[in-house]
Amino acid sequence: MKLRTRSGSIRLRLTQAEVASVARGAVVEEVVDIAPAAAFVYRLVASELVGVVTARFEDAMLVIEVPAELARAWASSERVGIEATQAIEGRAPLTILVEKDFACLAPRAEDEDAFPNPAAAARGARC
Repeated sequence: MKLRTRSGSIRLRLTQAEVASVARGAVVEEVVDIAPAAAFVYRLVASELVGVVTARFEDAMLVIEVPAELARAWASSERVGIEATQAIEGRAPLTILVEKDFACLAPRAEDEDAFPNPAAAARGARC
């Protein structure tokens, strides 16, 4: 799972296996070791307990929760992503994107389990 941030937005991109895991209700997470006793963790959870996509930061962990039914529907469809906006009191809202990760048109090693890029078929390219 890849994490991209930009002022006002968080974007997670998931491989095919990760999307399947989320659809089954598994937690998908990545750990980035920063120092011997410090790590940054980001996690995606499909939850039966939430009605909307939410983001929170607790105990040095970024947690994105999506409604389980929405995650299952997204995983079994051609839909690229789930997008939501979260209000933040006194600040600009946060845009949250959870997307299927497509292979680059120029193949790279990190694209091993990426979804086939729709543009590749249109160009006759094989990734």
